[in-house]
Amino acid sequence: MNDVMTRSEYWRLSYRRDRYLEFLSQDELEKRACDIMGNMTFLSGKGQIGLRAFSEGGAYWMPLWAHVLEEFALRYGPYPNGFTNGFVKGTALVKPSHPDEPLAKKAIDSIGGIRPGRLYKFGKKEHLEPMLKRGRIRIAPASYYSDPSLNPAIKDEELSFSIKIRPRDVKAEDMNGEEIPTFGNVEVSFESKTNYYVSCFAANYTYREFDDFEADSCIVINEPREFTKRLLSRVRRIKPDFRGFASHVDYIDPLNHFSGEINVFLAKHFRYAYQNEYRFLWVPDKPLMELDPFFVEIGDMSQYAEILSI
Repeated sequence: MNDVMTRSEYWRLSYRRDRYLEFLSQDELEKRACDIMGNMTFLSGKGQIGLRAFSEGGAYWMPLWAHVLEEFALRYGPYPNGFTNGFVKGTALVKPSHPDEPLAKKAIDSIGGIRPGRLYKFGKKEHLEPMLKRGRIRIAPASYYSDPSLNPAIKDEELSFSIKIRPRDVKAEDMNGEEIPTFGNVEVSFESKTNYYVSCFAANYTYREFDDFEADSCIVINEPREFTKRLLSRVRRIKPDFRGFASHVDYIDPLNHFSGEINVFLAKHFRYAYQNEYRFLWVPDKPLMELDPFFVEIGDMSQYAEILSI
């Protein structure tokens, strides 16, 4: 008799001991399933959809997927019970090109393939060519990204972030000090006291970004330190009352955040983790909510950057 437990069985058993998805609605649970699928899959060099290896992010995403399946099973029975038809519509899934090689692979291979330490800016050639030749960059306020007309991969609420705390972790009292029973998750929101400027780049190249951002071109920044120095220096002259810095984005699971405060300037929902965002930010010395986009020119970038098109 084989008593060895598979990874999936272990993950499901662990979930039953801590059923953190219990209070999600069916729609919310399906949305979480989509968020996880969008990150646990990738586009291979052959144009096929694959699952991330354990050593390349799978160790994080696969248990979460097992937890979702177990919650559905506990509510509705074995898979696919509970999943509505077409629930993945609109999910940020990779788009296969097989049997053709991804155009993104052909493009990056033309300059020697993917190398660590680069930054990438995806967009339309008509906008990226002036950026390469003159260093012309549009910098928008964070509030701009809540515009509903934006591409779903770009649209987000950048001035606030919400997490959900389980009832067992919340203690509520009335004016007399009597404990108030809590039912369902308690939502806690963190909000920025000010608008700020942001410019977004990718810190990795994964063959899917051209589709995600509806782009036909990409600027590859081979020397991020030089670019960072020039960009922060130039904006400092134009906006001396703003403090500029750059950092990787912190992707947060709103149902499993246990470290207290959240830096709203760098926090994004974990559904966007596949984007590998690296952002430049400028925060005003005094709170300001009304900000207008502006352009900055940092000079010819061709000595440390190049453009790819598909």
